[in-house]
Amino acid sequence: MKWFLSIVAGLIAALAFLVAANLDRISEFKASKAGIEAKTREVVARAETAVEELRILAEQLGQLSLSLVKRQGRIGGYSDDEQESVKASILDTMRKVGVPESTFPAVLKDWHRFTEFDYAHYILGGNLVPQGAEPKVTEEWKQLRRHGISNLPVPAEVREFLAKHGYLAPKVEELLQDYEHYRKQRTHRRPAVWRDRQNWHVTSGKA
Repeated sequence: MKWFLSIVAGLIAALAFLVAANLDRISEFKASKAGIEAKTREVVARAETAVEELRILAEQLGQLSLSLVKRQGRIGGYSDDEQESVKASILDTMRKVGVPESTFPAVLKDWHRFTEFDYAHYILGGNLVPQGAEPKVTEEWKQLRRHGISNLPVPAEVREFLAKHGYLAPKVEELLQDYEHYRKQRTHRRPAVWRDRQNWHVTSGKA
């Protein structure tokens, strides 16, 4: 996967720079005959179109690549450091080929969505429910996670549920604040805690 991303990013950058580097030369070429000037304008138009199409391609490939990185197995896939390295590399390449940063939120849509999924998933105990919980509570707990990536429970919803059943310990409240921070800022409030998410164990007992 890494080599594929590197090759794609390199090809896009090389093609874009090659075309862009020759635009000035092409546009400055003049001749007395109208036919040659018209041909020059046609070449310039095609080159400009090629650059724009490369930018669109870079945006689409960037979005797809970042989505695939996040969709790898939740355990045993890319490490956090590897994910961040790939993301930084792809976004940097997109900047170099002229993709406007205003498109980055759309490119990172799946990236953020899966990160939010992990916050909600691990705050709710991963694949576990509290030992000794009543069947009704257990079913409600599972319902919060049942819709997967398509319908994530927001922090307020998780907080309300945990508080109602006595599981809103101070540690869990801090995690919910981390989740809220990410949704607003798109950064981790406590990166070290985030990296340890598989060991949060918030279902060990009531508050």
